[in-house]
Amino acid sequence: MKTLIFLISFLNTLALAESSMIQAMKEQQLIETGHQAFLNRCSGCHGQAADGNGPASVMLNPKPRNLVSGSFKFHSTSSGVLPNVEDLMKTLNQGVIGTSMPSFREVSEQERLAIVMYVRSLRPDFKETLADQIPLNIPRPPKDIFSNKTGLLGAAKKGRAHYVKACILCHGEKGMGNGPSAAELTDADNQPIKPANLRLPYIKSGKTPQDLFKAITVGLDGSPMPGFETLFSEAQRWELVAYVYYLRGVEAGIYNEGDKIE
Repeated sequence: MKTLIFLISFLNTLALAESSMIQAMKEQQLIETGHQAFLNRCSGCHGQAADGNGPASVMLNPKPRNLVSGSFKFHSTSSGVLPNVEDLMKTLNQGVIGTSMPSFREVSEQERLAIVMYVRSLRPDFKETLADQIPLNIPRPPKDIFSNKTGLLGAAKKGRAHYVKACILCHGEKGMGNGPSAAELTDADNQPIKPANLRLPYIKSGKTPQDLFKAITVGLDGSPMPGFETLFSEAQRWELVAYVYYLRGVEAGIYNEGDKIE
């Protein structure tokens, strides 16, 4: 009986080891496929070593990301935590608006996933922080703010006060990215970096209210843009989003002088 139990236990252990080995082989094959796809599609900007020093990088501003040691600005995880697979896939899907990073949506999903797995293989901290790469719960935009003009302008008026408190030095009085501190800002690589012009109809991480709320919440790692999750409540962060949408509306001519909230 003991021999039988031992044999069953041994076979189960062997099956698990075999399953893990097969999984590791599949992952390694995916990484190798991703490496070749990266060389074909990404190395012109990011470099063959993925260090951001591709032949086209000298002509680009902002510079391509150093994927080996640089920070990742766009993620749904907490501030300072590396992006998860879904975050990197989103960046490949939509690109980085307003930069030279294009969308790779027309590339097959399998190839995009392979590129993501290759990028994740370049640095061990992706595996080391795997348990922390949990997406934050980004709530839906409040209907009372984003479903009618009166609600938006009321929230934007409150958001203006938060903006003056935390954002105006970099983004400027009118949100055009020309605040008194703007000219002195640098990123984690000590390269000059400009604050976003909030009157444009997008930010680099996307076009939706949730994208803006997420950027306000967690910040942009490697840049001077901090997260405001502890400074402002969820309601106040939505009021900030409303104020940015108000600025976009003024720029687009949607709101007239009678709608001024300052």
